Amino acid sequence: MTTQSIGRLFIKAGVQVALCLALAGLTGYLLMMELAANTTPLSALALFYSGLAGLTAIGIGVAVFRLYRAVRAALDNDIQSLARMFQDVRAEEVREHYPLELREFNEIFLYLRDSSSKLVQEKAELKDLGLIDHLSQLSNRRHFERRLRRLFDANKSRGTSSVLIIDVDYFKSVNDQHGHDAGDALIVNFSKALRACVRESDFLARLGGDEFCIVYPYMPVEKAAQFVERLRQQLPREVMLTHGVVHSLRWTGGLSAISDDDTQFDEVLWRADKALLYAKEAGRNNTKVYHPAKGLERHSLMLAS
Repeated sequence: MTTQSIGRLFIKAGVQVALCLALAGLTGYLLMMELAANTTPLSALALFYSGLAGLTAIGIGVAVFRLYRAVRAALDNDIQSLARMFQDVRAEEVREHYPLELREFNEIFLYLRDSSSKLVQEKAELKDLGLIDHLSQLSNRRHFERRLRRLFDANKSRGTSSVLIIDVDYFKSVNDQHGHDAGDALIVNFSKALRACVRESDFLARLGGDEFCIVYPYMPVEKAAQFVERLRQQLPREVMLTHGVVHSLRWTGGLSAISDDDTQFDEVLWRADKALLYAKEAGRNNTKVYHPAKGLERHSLMLAS
């Protein structure tokens, strides 16, 4: 990729401005000398010097404007290339080259491109290994259990991790009223909404049916509760199903964390399931917390409007 330095653009413009300023200073000096030596204030030479000073002022303005246009065009180009790369990541087709103008962005852009290429490659490998759920395109239960085992093993050395289990409310009624295609659309659109709201460092999976899970690695349950609250605020209130049917999106959650006292990696799931069941009994559309040390919290962590 052929790039240019933004510093060089400023140097070019600076040289032009410096030359114009030097010429303006010279013409100003000559004009003052002419006015001092000539009793006629509007002599031809004085008018010439005045015009030359005006031209140098225009030259400075032109140089600054050209610098602005050059930097603006380069930034617009690089932003468009970055947006195009992210679109390609979603399409799982990252290109080898993207047009780039500014050298200062070259290193970070190459890093993002290489990281995106690895991400696309890893996702393709996961599909080959059977670790991706076909419908939602999220990690499946097999992949989720692998990740949870690793976090369980690292619990004492790197800190606890929190697990949120989510059930989509009234999923069965969608299938009954609108058909299984509508239920599939609900799963697909809910998965996309979740993916847009979670961080890249979080682990998102579909465990089966309408059950999803988000793992917050190396995060205690109190901190994870804040992210869950933010998730409920960010997720859309409605999703589109088949044939233009709009469905009110509601979900119930159970949150817990891995404990130092756990002897099995899936004990955190038992606690999260208990919290989920209690949230359903409390009227759905809310999240309950099962603290490893304190037990079930009786109040709703958050309740959607």
